[in-house]
Amino acid sequence: MTRSGSCQPDLVYFKASWTHSDARREVRSVAHQSWYRTYRPQNFDDVVGQTHIERTLRNAVEEDSVAHAYLFTGPRGTGKTSTARILAKALNCVSGPTGTPDDSCEDCLSIAAGTHPDVYELDAASRTGVDAVREEIIGRVNYAPTRGQWKVYIIDEVHMLSNAAFNALLKTLEEPPPHTVFILCTTHPHKVPETIHSRCQRFDFHRLSVDDIVSRLRFIADSEKVEVADAALSLIGKHALGGMRDAITTLEQLSSFSGGKITLEDVEGLLGEVDAEVLFEAADLVCDRDVAGAFRFVAELSERGVDMTEFTKGFVRHARDLFVVAAVPEAGEVVDVTAGDRTRLEQQARGFGMERLVRLLDVLDRLSSELRYASDQRLALEVALTRMARPETDLTLESLAERLAALESGAAIAPPARPAPSISPVSTPAPARVPTSAPAPVGQPTKPSAPNPEPEVVEPVQVASVTAVDDPLDVAVVKRAWPAIQAAFKKLRPSRSHLFDSSEIEVVGKALVVEFAKDQRFALDLASDADTVALLRRSITSVLGVSPPVEFRLGRSGGSSAPVPAALASTPVHAAPEAPAPPSAPADPESIERML
Repeated sequence: MTRSGSCQPDLVYFKASWTHSDARREVRSVAHQSWYRTYRPQNFDDVVGQTHIERTLRNAVEEDSVAHAYLFTGPRGTGKTSTARILAKALNCVSGPTGTPDDSCEDCLSIAAGTHPDVYELDAASRTGVDAVREEIIGRVNYAPTRGQWKVYIIDEVHMLSNAAFNALLKTLEEPPPHTVFILCTTHPHKVPETIHSRCQRFDFHRLSVDDIVSRLRFIADSEKVEVADAALSLIGKHALGGMRDAITTLEQLSSFSGGKITLEDVEGLLGEVDAEVLFEAADLVCDRDVAGAFRFVAELSERGVDMTEFTKGFVRHARDLFVVAAVPEAGEVVDVTAGDRTRLEQQARGFGMERLVRLLDVLDRLSSELRYASDQRLALEVALTRMARPETDLTLESLAERLAALESGAAIAPPARPAPSISPVSTPAPARVPTSAPAPVGQPTKPSAPNPEPEVVEPVQVASVTAVDDPLDVAVVKRAWPAIQAAFKKLRPSRSHLFDSSEIEVVGKALVVEFAKDQRFALDLASDADTVALLRRSITSVLGVSPPVEFRLGRSGGSSAPVPAALASTPVHAAPEAPAPPSAPADPESIERML
């Protein structure tokens, strides 16, 4: 106990005639105070970002409906202890109880200094045992207030109390004496027993928005005659992660570092944070698919000494904000940025689109993991930005879907730079087949067809004829890309995608042959529809970057052969004539229907 009867140390005694500014000057003359203590909220109007709590407590005081116990929870630096002191002022002010304490009476000044005999602030982190609770609370709670009208017990970090201490406090907390209020503050409410929760009114303090923090920091900087740019304040607010005390401490540290004139470079160098302008520039380069600009951008980051890991963290947050804005355009409060940045985010989100932002977040997630073990972080970042800007450099399903979406929308995507395949065509041909003769014109004899050496007849169907590619197709590449082609087709026509589930892909010269099982004749007929064929060719082009001829075949050959002759492009292979048929020759109706 001190001579004032309080458990708190006597910092300084005030005269009743002093104003609040006089008291503040006296405190400064005794010892330097940190800015977060100097500019601690002194009334409900000073509390930032906690309107729901301030209004409820103010109304409870004015209506004489103050509860006997409160539980204040929330992250650090959001105003829990300060609000508890303001509530104590409102109850013990000379003109109170009132929702607007005057901050000039002796009771208000002594509460602000921590010397009021009826306001007890206990640190549960250093007094965790049951003996401290019995001595400091239970043994004194029955005494009437000494000076004010209410006795207020503020227990900070209450989750640190032991189970025995909580049990000893239960009865007193449930039935306290008249004019006694308990205010329990904690950053970990889940560690407080449910029996304590049920005896208290709980108030959850929210993280402060960047705008609220910047506004308060601007007020402090002007009061302390510190020159600081708005961009620097915004960066400090983001770095604080919703905690006002951390933001004020950082501002004071930067003021000492820079001699009263804080620049954006000072903030970036001290905190390692990346300016929003840099993040917007990186996003613009990816959105515009400017790979060369991305390499120059990374080179500038490297020359400035920016930590690639910190940049990636900032870019992840920026991409998350873009995704939220694209998903819920009207929910601006979900994105914790300034009003100006929110407008720019909305513009960038429209340029990306939802699907592309999903892939962007996936690439950044993998980059964050790779940077931990990367021998060259700059190279890892350059590769990631290239994959984000140029999806054709990535063979994942997400990148293929992005390319397909770009083709649908008509957006410009640079063609993939693919080297010429070096693998020669497969040397083992499929079993030879001798086609049967086509019907000859009337009056001309027909030549007998040679017997078919194959025990099993394979029926291919020519469904598309396009300009042949210049280089032979790589069989291994085509087979690996077939699942991606199926996925691209499923996105275009989900109702027909099942037709190709059991199919296999083969390369016959410069043509692609889709092979169906022998019992999949119905699937082959449906797949031969003109619209289905067009969508399949479109999917192949989006994945492989080329547009080869496409055939359907009933039966599995399991190999590749020479390219199909151009003369057979309009006729089924198994029905090809030895000589070209005259233009007047009738065509097979079934073949015509299948081709259509």
